[in-house]
Amino acid sequence: MTLYLTGILIDCTAILATGGYYIYCIVKSKELDEPRHYYWIIIVSIGGVLAASLYYVCMSDLTTASILAWVMAVPVTVTTLFILLIIIFRPDWK
Repeated sequence: MTLYLTGILIDCTAILATGGYYIYCIVKSKELDEPRHYYWIIIVSIGGVLAASLYYVCMSDLTTASILAWVMAVPVTVTTLFILLIIIFRPDWK
């Protein structure tokens, strides 16, 4: 159960960060570099996996629910580590 909850926490954090950045750009009226639908694709895909994962938890299949939660959590974690390594080792890189 701990493994499942950790994956869900990472996924929810990714949804909140992506949605928060999107809302920040709208409020500040900043022009986004990417088209706006890219953010919705990320939010909807992670949200869909979370919904499917919660369905399997309700059906008492925790193994499948954990796998679904970590399917999206692993790329988010790898991307976060990659960005942190760039910040640490190349702070002047633009």
